[in-house]
Amino acid sequence: MMVIPPFVAGAPQGRRLRAFGATLGMTMLAVAACAKDAGRAAPSNDLLIVGYDREPDTMNRYATHILEDIQSCVVEGLVTNDEKMNAVPVLAAEIPTIQNGDVVMRPDGGMDVTWKLRPGVKWHDGKPHTSADVKFTVDAINKGDWKPESTDGFDRIASVDTPDSLTAVVHYKEAYAPYQMQFFRGTLPKHLLEGRNIDKANDYNRNPMGTGPYRIVEWKTGEYVLLEKVNDYWRGPDYPKINRILFRFLPNTTTRINQLKSGEVHLVALVPWDKVRELRALPSVRLNQVLGNGYEHVTLNEKHFPPFKDLRVRQALAHAIDRELLVRTILDSLVTTVDGPIQPLSWAYEPNVKRYPFDTAAANRLLDEAGWKRGPDGMRAKDGHPLAFTLITQAGFAIRENVAQALQRQFRDVGVNASVKLIDGTTISSVWFSGDFDAMLHWWQSGADPEITLVFASDRTPPAGRNINYFADDSLTRVLYASDRTVDQTKRAELLRAAQRRVAALVPELVLYNTAKIDAVPASLRNFKGNPTNAGPFWNVHEWEFGPTGVSRGQSP
Repeated sequence: MMVIPPFVAGAPQGRRLRAFGATLGMTMLAVAACAKDAGRAAPSNDLLIVGYDREPDTMNRYATHILEDIQSCVVEGLVTNDEKMNAVPVLAAEIPTIQNGDVVMRPDGGMDVTWKLRPGVKWHDGKPHTSADVKFTVDAINKGDWKPESTDGFDRIASVDTPDSLTAVVHYKEAYAPYQMQFFRGTLPKHLLEGRNIDKANDYNRNPMGTGPYRIVEWKTGEYVLLEKVNDYWRGPDYPKINRILFRFLPNTTTRINQLKSGEVHLVALVPWDKVRELRALPSVRLNQVLGNGYEHVTLNEKHFPPFKDLRVRQALAHAIDRELLVRTILDSLVTTVDGPIQPLSWAYEPNVKRYPFDTAAANRLLDEAGWKRGPDGMRAKDGHPLAFTLITQAGFAIRENVAQALQRQFRDVGVNASVKLIDGTTISSVWFSGDFDAMLHWWQSGADPEITLVFASDRTPPAGRNINYFADDSLTRVLYASDRTVDQTKRAELLRAAQRRVAALVPELVLYNTAKIDAVPASLRNFKGNPTNAGPFWNVHEWEFGPTGVSRGQSP
């Protein structure tokens, strides 16, 4: 199915599709040619083919439940994070700070943040990107019926003033430390979406209007998304360097890697760790590795499976896991065990937290104390109810499937019956958002800011946040909100370290290991830098370029 962009520069909305129809035939021919040639094309500045592990649920960056790699090529944020986890301006002219006068702390405890927008930026239909789009985005999230993936601090905003077209003054009800990342996902085009139900605006949600280096030519459900360069991109005629990018949906790990080896795809982001060895000697690709600012863990949904509400049960499950064995065997020592949600890359990292070493005796003792007794079959029960739950994880992700099966065996050794259910990568995103699961093996890829309120505060269950453990602790919640309201980094770090100690003591989730982000890129691709944060490796896609020799970035595994 051809997805038609709902815009043509200068045309009223009602005439845009008709105007676009004049060029539809030529576009369809170009798409057909691209799809035909993709299987044998070498990577070049004309075409880059990406093997991607899942199909997007939506192209709306504020509504998606998965990483926004494809969307970020089309819709830019006011800021992004670079490969060193620094906040860098994109559509913003500069980063607001107290030092440059763009952040003002009010006597009433609130905060005003002035965003100065970059001049000359246009939406893909030629309309200027302005402060009105910033205000519209905030109002759409806070005042409308639309329910985005997370409110991410927007509910802390009282109002937005627009003194001129390139200035948006965001008035916060209270100090909000992660303000720099507020518009990481960009803005919504007011002139296209005003007065509409955004949930039902399929023209935008399937083919968003952005300011980025690429636009969507076709989204063929179940197969691929094709992007093409924007010829009048605001950075100038030299960007982007690559004409077309084809994201091919290949959820099966083996298929994805085999197509990389055969040349059917040219780039695979986030190479599964069990496939690294077989790619090391492949001359056509370079493995770019950075330490990820994220962690793999098991979410324990206390609402869906009430036994997880007992701290002793959670502690027992933590002691039942031999994490070092998982890392040495299944993960080939490409990662290291970690003990909390904030990683050593961060300035707020706390190393001195309670740990749960592999100890089946301790696990059995805790489960006995909690009243879960072994039956004749060795499995535990209490008041006639078995200690049995379902662990979901992503299908086609072989390493996760293997880890899930290993966890199943280790839990069984202490009398806990965990069945494993595999769900495709797109569907699992909606499942976690709805909370319809017992436990889930997955990772959080974190942003550069160490804010963890969205994951652990009692009132941040979906859709208000990502507390999909449905875990509630008033003491922790108070500390987390205090950290959000503390702009001074030294004082904020003290609060976040206290929060990490509290999280470790309460075990709302089973933390396993960090994330090594390994991307397989063509050997001749220049300016690929990778990224440790949830900005993803496509954060600087406009700079990517093919040349006669590759430029090595990052550490090869």
